[in-house]
Amino acid sequence: MAWGRSTHLIIALGVWLAWAAPAAAGVLIRAPSYVNLSAQARTWRLTDSNWGFISPLSQAVASELEKCRKVDPAVITPLQMSPNRLDKSSAEALSALRACRKRWFEKSTPPGAADEKLWLKIMKRPLPSPLDRAKVIAFGAAPLTPDYDRTLWDWDRGSGFTSADPDSIFSWGPYKATAGHGCTFQRVLSVLTASPVTGPMVREAFAEEGPLLDQLIDQSSPDWCARAPGILKPVFDDSERRETFRIIFAKLAGRPEIRAGYDGYFLGPDGYLGRRIARHYDLYARAGLKPTKMDFAYFLDRSLDYPPLTEAQVASLADTVRAGHMTNWQARRLIANVTPFTSPGSRSYQIGRDAVYFVDALGQEGLDETERTSWIKNSRLKASDVGLTEEPYAPPCDVVFLPGCPGAPP
Repeated sequence: MAWGRSTHLIIALGVWLAWAAPAAAGVLIRAPSYVNLSAQARTWRLTDSNWGFISPLSQAVASELEKCRKVDPAVITPLQMSPNRLDKSSAEALSALRACRKRWFEKSTPPGAADEKLWLKIMKRPLPSPLDRAKVIAFGAAPLTPDYDRTLWDWDRGSGFTSADPDSIFSWGPYKATAGHGCTFQRVLSVLTASPVTGPMVREAFAEEGPLLDQLIDQSSPDWCARAPGILKPVFDDSERRETFRIIFAKLAGRPEIRAGYDGYFLGPDGYLGRRIARHYDLYARAGLKPTKMDFAYFLDRSLDYPPLTEAQVASLADTVRAGHMTNWQARRLIANVTPFTSPGSRSYQIGRDAVYFVDALGQEGLDETERTSWIKNSRLKASDVGLTEEPYAPPCDVVFLPGCPGAPP
C-alpha cells in the first residue's frame, strides 16, 4: 500500500535508525515456560510462520555454532530440521552459542533466549517489527489460523478445520481468505492480480488454470461473489485439479511480494482486519489509554477470530476502563472477559489465548482458575516470549490502515 512519498520517507528513515541504533537489551525470543496442572515446571514452544523471523535466526545460529569448538553437532541439528520452531532444544543451542560468543549477548538476557543484540550482530538487518512478533503468537495459537501456503476446502468438513463462515467453500492463508459470504478470497485474489507487481506472479502460478482465475475475479456482474460455488465445485470434485490448486498457492506463498500484498489487503482500508483493529484503538482513545506494542498484538489476535466491537461495546468498555483507572493490561483483560462468548465452552478455550496478553503482568498464579486452566491447556505462551512490551506503539499506515491515515474517512 502507498500513502504518499513523504510517508514512505519517514518509514524508511525509521527502519534505518532501528538498524543503525545501538543494540537494545530487550529479549527477542525465548522458549515459553509454564507450570502444568500437576505443579510441574515445563518448557513449551513457539512456532513461527515458515516465512517469519525465527527461521532465518535459527539458521544463522546454526551456522555460527558450526564455527564454535566443542559444540556437539546434535545441538545444531534441531535448528536445521525445524528452523521455524523455538523450543527446549533451541534454548540449548542458544546457550551453547552464548558460551562460545559471550559478547554477542546482553548480560541481562535470560539463559536460552535470543536478545535483540544477537539479532543485530548475526542478522545485520532491522529488528523484527511488532507485526512480525505478533504473528508468532497469533498464527501459532489458533488452530484455525494457518500459514501463507495453507489452503483448506471447507466443503470437506472431515478435515477437522473449518472456517467460522458457515457458507465457506475454500480458505487460503493466515487470515483465512474465504470463498463464502464475505468473498474475501476472490477480493484479495483480485487485488493481487490487478497489481503491476504481483499480477504477473499470480498469472504465472495459475498457468493452465488461468480461465478459472478470470472467472473468480470477474466482477462484471453484481452477483459475482455468489458464483464461487459453481466455479470451484468442479475443482473440488477433481483430485488432480485440487492438487494443482494447492500447488498454486504454495508457489504464491513463496513470494514475499505476494505475502506483503496479502497482508496489505487485510490490514489495509479495504480489509476486515484493519477495520476491526481500528475499533480497539478507538476504545483506547476514548478511555484515555496510550496503546502499546502488546496492545497492537492483542488487537490483531482478537480481530482474527472475533467480530468487530460494536459502538455500544466500545462506549461501555471505555467508560469502565476510565472509571476504574485501568492500566493497559487490565483493559485487555476486561475486553477478554466482557466480550460475549457464543457458549461457556468457547470461553474456556478463548480466555486461554487472551491471557497471553496479561499473564506477564499477573504471573501464572495471578490468573483466575478458568483463565489459568485454559491458558495451560490452550496456549502456555506469554506476549513477552517474542519481546512484546508495554512500550507505546502506533503502527505505520502501511502496516495497518487506521483513522488518521491519509485518505481515511474523517
